[in-house]
Formats: sequence, C-alpha cells, structure tokens
Amino acid sequence: MKNVAVIGGGAAGLVAAYAAAKNGNKVTVFEKNEKCGKKIYITGKGRCNVTHDCLPEEFLSNVVNNSKFLIGSIYSLSPTSTVNFFEEGGLKLKTERGARIFPVSDKASDVTKCLENYCKKFKVIFKF
Repeated sequence: MKNVAVIGGGAAGLVAAYAAAKNGNKVTVFEKNEKCGKKIYITGKGRCNVTHDCLPEEFLSNVVNNSKFLIGSIYSLSPTSTVNFFEEGGLKLKTERGARIFPVSDKASDVTKCLENYCKKFKVIFKF
C-alpha cells in the first residue's frame, strides 16, 4: 500500500482518487475550495451532461478539434461504460434529445455526490 495524494477534488481528481483507493492505496484528496466538484455544479447549466448515448466512433465524429487525442480514452471508458459506472454508483440517469445523458434529478450535485461516495467507500480522506 502506498500513500497517494490527489491534488484537486474535481471530476478527474475524484475518479483518480477512487481508482487509486480501489487498488489498495491510502488516498488523500487535497481541495482548495470548500467542497469537491465545484466546476461540476456549473456544467450542463447545472444539470451535468455526463456523456452521450452513442458508440465511441460516433462520439469521436462529433469532436470538433483534435479527436485523435481522445481515441484511447473513449475506447478505455466508452459512453456505455460511463453510464454503467454512474448507475452502479446509485446515480439514476436519463437520455434526452441529442442523445445527451443527464441525472434524472437534473442536479449536477448528484454527479459529485456519486463520485464522492465511490471515494468514501474506499476510505479516501478529504482535506479542504
């Protein structure tokens, strides 16, 4: 077991903390704000569009600039895998026009709570 420090409790930081803790490490998230996921709260006009209901190829075809940069990522964590991840974490999702996927609650805060709960399940420590 290693001690792991994650700087920043945004979406990427919370997922990184979860992955490190799930792999048996002692993880501490250091966040400068008073709570995690502050930018998540403003995405999708406060509703947080978590992904799109489409195949990876279709996802990439809609990326305007430098889609090659995302090839490895989208095949490692496809839109379907993303939906499964959040639903397994207890977040209910819905698909709206344009194949956009949002929390049923229409609250971006529920996305943050889901990510925080994954971290707490593996005893991630938070320092604000």
